Order: sequence, then C-alpha cells, then structure tokens
Amino acid sequence: MHSITGKMNKDATQFQAGESTGFGIRLGVKYRDPKTKADAWTNYSAVIFAKSPGQIQFYQSVLVEGAIVAIGAQELKVDSFDGQNGQILSIEMLNARLTYAHNPNSQQAPQQQGGYGQQTAPQRPPAQPAYNQAPPQQSRQPQAPNGHQAPNYGGFDDDFPM
Repeated sequence: MHSITGKMNKDATQFQAGESTGFGIRLGVKYRDPKTKADAWTNYSAVIFAKSPGQIQFYQSVLVEGAIVAIGAQELKVDSFDGQNGQILSIEMLNARLTYAHNPNSQQAPQQQGGYGQQTAPQRPPAQPAYNQAPPQQSRQPQAPNGHQAPNYGGFDDDFPM
C-alpha cells in the first residue's frame, strides 16, 4: 500500500463518471533532495469516486483548498505532461481511496475513511504509556494438554506449544 498525506492547494476537480461522481485530486509532497540539499516536490494525482448523495456531499466539503488529506493506493504509475515551464512528472495513484480528510475551515471533526470510500467514524489512536513507564506485564502460565499447569522454564519459549 502506498500512502501520501498533503495539503490541497486547490479544490478537487469534480466530474461525472457514469453513475458515480469523480473527484480529481492533485497533491505535492515536499522533500529535501540529498544531492542538491535543496527543497523539491513530488507531484501526485488521484481520482476517487462516490455514488451516494451523502458521500458526494462529504467529498465536496472536504476536498477543498487548504484541506489536509491522506490518499492510499495499491499501485502507482508515472505520468508526464508538458507544463508551462516544460515537462512535468507526476505519480498517479491507481484505484485510490481517501483514508483521511480534514478541512480546517469546517466545523466538522477530521474523518478517517474505510476501504474504497466507505466512511467510518473518526478514530483516535490508543493511549500510549509515558516513555519512562514500563509496559504492563501479563502473567501467563502455559497449560499442559491435560489441563495442569505446565512447568515454566525461566520464561523461554512461552508461546510455543508443549
């Protein structure tokens, strides 16, 4: 899976595709070129589709200039086209899906998306222990096939069957 996250510099282009509505997204991801030590950009393009009126409305509200989006795709394809300043290379994300979207100008909470455009509720990462605390220890004694407690040989290979 390939995934990128970026800030949209302009609204997604919207078009009709049969029974679906398509949204064309262009993102640039900034990186530091190790050879030149200068900042450079990788250009990405993706198209995502929606059928239901609610999904179309959601995409219209979050795929706008200034929004932060994450796009995932299984395959990538290099595209080239002639721009105003010469040839431009872009990486096309094939069979793309929106995995996260947040419009900072909206009152809605950020949204994470499920697979292939299925909207899910926002999710929060699990609470992490503080760096100076040891993770909780689980005491688990392996069981012998006859149901009796198996001997513990110093905790080695506890996960292997006996």
